Amino acid sequence: MNLDKNSINMLLALDDEHLSVVIRQLAASAGINANSINLGEKELKSIRHALSIATEEDISRAAELLKNFKNGKKE
Repeated sequence: MNLDKNSINMLLALDDEHLSVVIRQLAASAGINANSINLGEKELKSIRHALSIATEEDISRAAELLKNFKNGKKE
């Protein structure tokens, strides 16, 4: 998934069940044990809030961190 404001808006439009699936898929693709992620109502509300206020700079930084994590870099 290419992270940009459009993809963030598409994520925000998903219901909680589908958003959870996407988050778990992204985590798994980055090598994170998706089963270790707690995605209850409270966590999803926090994620939605963070996504809704994310700036382009925040999104770019998150994409870079995810890319580095996939490549085994610390930052």
